[in-house]
Amino acid sequence: MKSNPSANNSEGIRLKVLAPLALLMVLILIAAIVVKSRSAGRANSSTQPTATSIHSNTIVHSGETPARVYRPARTTPPPAVAVPPSETDRLIALLMDSNTPLQVRRQSARSLAGIGTEQAVAALKAGLTNDLPPHVKAGIAESLGQSSSPEVAGLLRELVTGKDETVARGAARGLAARGDADAANTLGDLLFNEQTPLSVRTEAALALGDVDLPAAQDLLIRAISQIHDDDVVESALDGMSRRPFSQTEEFFRKYLNSPDVSAENKVLAIEAVRDADGDVAKFLSNYVNDPNADVRTAAQTALDFLK
Repeated sequence: MKSNPSANNSEGIRLKVLAPLALLMVLILIAAIVVKSRSAGRANSSTQPTATSIHSNTIVHSGETPARVYRPARTTPPPAVAVPPSETDRLIALLMDSNTPLQVRRQSARSLAGIGTEQAVAALKAGLTNDLPPHVKAGIAESLGQSSSPEVAGLLRELVTGKDETVARGAARGLAARGDADAANTLGDLLFNEQTPLSVRTEAALALGDVDLPAAQDLLIRAISQIHDDDVVESALDGMSRRPFSQTEEFFRKYLNSPDVSAENKVLAIEAVRDADGDVAKFLSNYVNDPNADVRTAAQTALDFLK
């Protein structure tokens, strides 16, 4: 039986038309599935952070450029910062603390005197009446000489004549620090008063050497010539050596050339000159050939020391 050519041709045409349509539908279906899957992935990623700053609440999402981090406003005040005590309070605490080294306590007293406020001076005065070691009180008394408080002069005069010799010596140094005429007169009275303890008299002589007034030097020269206590005379000579040698050279020349001065005192004078501030070597060389052996030796020893 022969086939129908017309029917066969119609079937072939349908296949040629329907096959591409079917393929196109399959491709559209696949594309729809892919698009839906990607949309679901983006939806999930938009609700889950991928990175978070540990210092803020700002969230950085996938695919985004991290933006500047802004910290939330502080809702509670910052912890209070302890305000250190004032310098005056700190120095007072050091001065009164028995565990503080002596040198630090004395330096604290000097610093308080330098501050000079009513609080600082009141603390120094309180330290003098408290149960502090004598050397601390002496440091306080000495430091008061730097204070400009009007009550200090009277307080130092009281301390320098007190029963505690250690404190009195500190007050003598305080008077020297003041360096005025009243201080020089007070120190001179102590120096010439035989009832004054020896340690205070010698301290007064040394202190006068630090008072830059002609009257102070005059008191020392008079003490050297009139006082017969060897310790006081030695301290007066040492007081003279604290002054510029240009001011005292003439005195020492007359003293060392005087036939009325003992060899022992001339030796003390040479030792004092050795410690003076100025060109003393040339002066001392004049006595290396002195008739007295002790004076010659003292002069040579002093020159050797200065080399």
